Amino acid sequence: MKLRFPKQESIGSQKGFTLLETSIALVVMMIIGLGATGGFFFAIRYNSASSDRAQAMSIAQTAIEKFRAIPFTDASLVAGTTTATVNVPSNDGSAGKNFTLTITIADKTIVSGKTTLKSITVQVIPVNSITPIDSSTYASGYEYYGMVKLYTERCNPLVGSNLH
Repeated sequence: MKLRFPKQESIGSQKGFTLLETSIALVVMMIIGLGATGGFFFAIRYNSASSDRAQAMSIAQTAIEKFRAIPFTDASLVAGTTTATVNVPSNDGSAGKNFTLTITIADKTIVSGKTTLKSITVQVIPVNSITPIDSSTYASGYEYYGMVKLYTERCNPLVGSNLH
């Protein structure tokens, strides 16, 4: 009995991808991969800023509540600006993150020589925070992703009519 071997095809008739087709496919996959990598960096940046913003909001709310709890005539409600550095310790026992706390108190309405209304602005900015989102649309007061600014007013209930 005679063994039969299948006919071997010539090299020119073999099916498959050419080197050029493979190279083009790799370039297309690389471009798509780099686009996805940009999206990951974008997400990481905003998640970090979200954490900073949450911590800054906590600091600002604590400061505002302190000023709402004290009497209107308290010495700590004197018009002026104070700046302090606040450290929020991390959960893993490391040094934590520093924030700059700026409190501005201004006398808004003065009746018969007595202040009847004060405005209180609390601004908390993460130290060493990331740069602005878009420098071309920069607006003062919105410098950092993690910055928080709260505003409130206090009225003196003892002076009489506070219409303004």
